[in-house]
Amino acid sequence: MAKNPPYPRGPIDELFPKPPRPVEHTYRIDDRTIHYWQVDGGPARVVFLHGTPGDWKAWAHYLADPELQKRATLIAVDRPGFGASDPGKVAPLMADQARLLAPLLEGPGKPTVIVGHSLGGPIGAELAMRYPQQVRGAVLVAPSIDPGTEQPRWYNEAMTLWLVRAIAPKEFAWSNDEIMVLVGELEKQTPRWASLKMPITVVQGAKDELVNPKTAAYAEKVLPKPNGKVVVVPDQGHFVLWDRPDLVTREIIDVLDRTAPATP
Repeated sequence: MAKNPPYPRGPIDELFPKPPRPVEHTYRIDDRTIHYWQVDGGPARVVFLHGTPGDWKAWAHYLADPELQKRATLIAVDRPGFGASDPGKVAPLMADQARLLAPLLEGPGKPTVIVGHSLGGPIGAELAMRYPQQVRGAVLVAPSIDPGTEQPRWYNEAMTLWLVRAIAPKEFAWSNDEIMVLVGELEKQTPRWASLKMPITVVQGAKDELVNPKTAAYAEKVLPKPNGKVVVVPDQGHFVLWDRPDLVTREIIDVLDRTAPATP
């Protein structure tokens, strides 16, 4: 559960002082409204998934990156229950997350590259597992994918008590609903990693205090060869996507290049 992640939350004109600026879009699915922000760009398509809690602004730096803009249409979504996507109406099960987010895989530049951070990582993997024709590759940053290391912590257990939940920040209470079922959801994914054929890169900080650095070893084990890639960043923690955007951007571009259609 990421506390005080160091990304800006200001208005659009402050986050994006120079155009192009993202444009807000919505769609309706299962009696829900999903909000996302899109920057139209190059011939590919990239969808960014934030962790828990969080919102689309976690990816503002990437939506403003000129190199990524040149290569792809860039989309950052408020996941179900967060940001402007029906706050509090979370969807803890991976199957539900994937179904609700699947419309983002369609549009200019498809098939889509998924970029997910923390809990956005296994959700991105679920999209790839369920919609392999629509997902061309993925970059999973500090992803909560290893069922052996993602057991709820003491504060997650405490959050299930009504009094603690009542006084806690509401976003943390919503996040806890996702975390308490996570291990079981990851165990369902374990045998399905082998089905993935598209390039998938995992970026893991060796000093991560929220996602166990042993996740890198788990990724080495489950990512299918030869398209799986694991990048361990020795001096980084859970916030590697904000502390080292250059590295994460480089891995996104690498997946885009590895999945680019062949030139006639």
